[in-house]
Amino acid sequence: MRHWGTLLLAVFVPVLSAGAEPVPLKLVTGSDYAPYVDDNLPDGGPVTALVRRIFSDAGLSTDIRVEPWRQGYEGLLAHRFDATFPYIRTEQRAREVLFSDPITIVRQHLVVAAGNERPAMATGWMKGRRLCAAVGYGLPPWLNLLIQQGDVQRVTPTQQRSCLPMIIADRADFMVEDDRIAEARRATVTEREKLATVPGPAASETTLHLIVARDNPRAQQILDQFNQGLARLQVDGALPDVITGKPPS
Repeated sequence: MRHWGTLLLAVFVPVLSAGAEPVPLKLVTGSDYAPYVDDNLPDGGPVTALVRRIFSDAGLSTDIRVEPWRQGYEGLLAHRFDATFPYIRTEQRAREVLFSDPITIVRQHLVVAAGNERPAMATGWMKGRRLCAAVGYGLPPWLNLLIQQGDVQRVTPTQQRSCLPMIIADRADFMVEDDRIAEARRATVTEREKLATVPGPAASETTLHLIVARDNPRAQQILDQFNQGLARLQVDGALPDVITGKPPS
């Protein structure tokens, strides 16, 4: 039996090695995050196209799925996927995943009902207010602290797109959103004149990343390949305007 087992191994291993196709990287992203990623955008959005190009330039094929954000993140931790994007850094995520170099900077502002933008600039305005943030949506640390202290109530719909109608309907008082994302979402709301962005400096500034599970044995290899490709495109000036933050030419 040992002789036959050795013979079979000798016969089949070379055949499998010669005929096997390269296994594509299994990636996942979400939708409703225009202008970065969205099913309705060409190529799934500029960040999806960027990720695909970077790994393609490295000689790697990709299988990119679109799933609800929470489901995709849990799939990453369960090793159903090799990486997901784009995500901001939070304390909880930092315990579970590793982050790529920044893809782009996002500047988050408060979005409120029209007429509340000036009052919302006052110190302490948020106390007792209802923040809308979907399941799994990352928030700035200072805002998480206000929620933990009970100063702010978090209202949690299943999708972030629900927050604007909820503010209009007085089911939430405000949301925190990247200015480019907020602009894209407001364009889809019929009563968008009832919404306003709080003027002034950003309430928070953070970055978007590709992430991999900490316990993925290929984690560092995936990040190195992505970071090197991202750096080359940055040097070549080949990143799309929505990622660099430049106004379209």
